[in-house]
Amino acid sequence: MLTLVYRSDAAVLLPHSTLSDLCFQSAAKNRRLGITGFLVEHEGTFLQVLEGEPRDVERLFDRIVTDGRHQNVSILSHEISRDERTFGFWSMNFGPLSDPDFWTGEFADFRGRKEFRIKSHSANFALRVLTRAYTHACILTDADPVIGDYVRGKRPVLAGQPEPV
Repeated sequence: MLTLVYRSDAAVLLPHSTLSDLCFQSAAKNRRLGITGFLVEHEGTFLQVLEGEPRDVERLFDRIVTDGRHQNVSILSHEISRDERTFGFWSMNFGPLSDPDFWTGEFADFRGRKEFRIKSHSANFALRVLTRAYTHACILTDADPVIGDYVRGKRPVLAGQPEPV
């Protein structure tokens, strides 16, 4: 299993509705390829994690690199393991970071575009952002039935929560 984390800058800022549509299209393609992942965007900076068979993830990433909607694409983490997927709940989902509660605690100083963009080059920071946004999105699945169409795996068990039925 390959877990690949990358960051990029938007060539042109896209509205949330366009980003959501792209995510839904990607979810269908990723499901067929056996790839899972999660994407966040903040003020034109993208962070994304992709997980799956190495050859499949690398082919998908090659297409992402040549996509004209991205620029300054850089790999932050490229790890092969035999472990279970960390971001395996969806074939793809999108976390817009629009919830003010996200920007508390360790992320309070990074809400501004410049601060976030600078810090987004750190693999450790990117994984913390992706993990927190992913966890929040997992909780929201109970509230929005449309999200269920993009679920690939079982809901993760978060600390202090009972096992889902």
